[in-house]
Amino acid sequence: MIEQIATVLAVEKQGVWLGTTPVTTCNACQVSNDCGTGIVAKTLTPRQTRFFVATDLALLPGERVTVATPGEQLVTAALLVYLLPLVMMLVSALLAHLGWQATEGWVMLAAATGAGGGLLLARYYGARMAGQQQLSIVNVLPEINVRQLS
Repeated sequence: MIEQIATVLAVEKQGVWLGTTPVTTCNACQVSNDCGTGIVAKTLTPRQTRFFVATDLALLPGERVTVATPGEQLVTAALLVYLLPLVMMLVSALLAHLGWQATEGWVMLAAATGAGGGLLLARYYGARMAGQQQLSIVNVLPEINVRQLS
């Protein structure tokens, strides 16, 4: 199970809207403000991801919860996004080169078409998988109040 801490944004009858902030490795580095990679990571990383989780827990906006998803689901999604377009690009380039004896320009066009087709297939299967997500709230984190002693 892959776990992430999320904040309850809104409550509905069927469940809750949760928000998470993506954690990048560049935020842990001391020189991330001066490093080009850290600046790019902060610029391109979305500020918050919102998603809906069906639950019958009585939660309030602002509460923090731990959300979990099966590891197999993450691996499957990664294979769809990264490996499928790459494999389709290589297969279509090989078919163009070996099967049709195509010139370099046609092989490149076939490779680009294969990669685009792989991305479209990944998008299609990703949309089908989105309806089958097994996202669950594992536990509700306690709220820690700090009082000022005088």
